Amino acid sequence: MYPTPKHALAATLLSATLLAAPAALADDAGLKLEQGDLFTNDVGTVLNVAVVNNTPNTVGSVGVNCAFTAKGAAVGAAGTIIFNIVAGAKGQDQVHLLGPKADAATCSITGTTPPLN
Repeated sequence: MYPTPKHALAATLLSATLLAAPAALADDAGLKLEQGDLFTNDVGTVLNVAVVNNTPNTVGSVGVNCAFTAKGAAVGAAGTIIFNIVAGAKGQDQVHLLGPKADAATCSITGTTPPLN
């Protein structure tokens, strides 16, 4: 899946929300980040990620950022936003690092937003 204008808008809105209203963020303690398979292809590196929502509420969006390394040296960073994870559910996506072929990654949740409705 390639970034679309919708993804760019969502990333901008998430960033603006995180900067403007940190008190409104969901409780990250109930969110569990899972890193899945990491593989390379002709375009770069792909990492499967998932966020399990162990809170009693729907989370509007969760930002995930990953630092990629190859043989222990940093080669880049990339992230994704997973939208609308209902209570007790798992949201999944892939993080694409364009270019470098990484052999490891360390990811973290960078922020959350409440649902819009």
